[in-house]
Amino acid sequence: MTLCVGAMGLLAACGSVDEDKEPVGSGGSGGADGLDARQACMNFCNALNANGCEAAESDCEDFCDEAMEEAGPLCEDKAAVVFTCALPYASTCPRDVPPSCEEQMVALSTCMETHGCAGGELCSGGGAVGGEMTCSCEATCLGKRHEMRCETPAGGTTTCVCLVDSVEVGTCEEPLPDLCGVKKGCCQEFFNLP
Repeated sequence: MTLCVGAMGLLAACGSVDEDKEPVGSGGSGGADGLDARQACMNFCNALNANGCEAAESDCEDFCDEAMEEAGPLCEDKAAVVFTCALPYASTCPRDVPPSCEEQMVALSTCMETHGCAGGELCSGGGAVGGEMTCSCEATCLGKRHEMRCETPAGGTTTCVCLVDSVEVGTCEEPLPDLCGVKKGCCQEFFNLP
């Protein structure tokens, strides 16, 4: 299991964990010790940067803002536990979840699948011949597959079809074709995602 959750990667990092070099005192029981999730994220991100990890998250403010948005308010406590558990491994520039943190990562993923959008959105589309544009995004949110399929004829209004578990739940129009996304597009009125 990688340290990434979603497209932005809650614990994006580089390198790999050497199980023989597990940090001293890292029993893996986790626990945020009273830290809020954002501070736990900042501690982890700053430690990656301090250790010179390749492709480190140089802007920890933005990285942690995205991580907290991805985790969602109902799963922030579980994100804090994962970041706190992974912190001792920052010196190894981990790409994968340290073995002692896998249980905490599974709990976070399960929470995100239940209360938010796990795995991030997969989007595709763009301009086509004649000025037409298409966009399609999908994500697993609240335990169901949400999908938005939009088309914009040349110079026309964007029309979107909104589906939950492959069943159409509505159609809508977007004023701008660049607002494709299950949480930010016009289908949100049908999806009502947190």
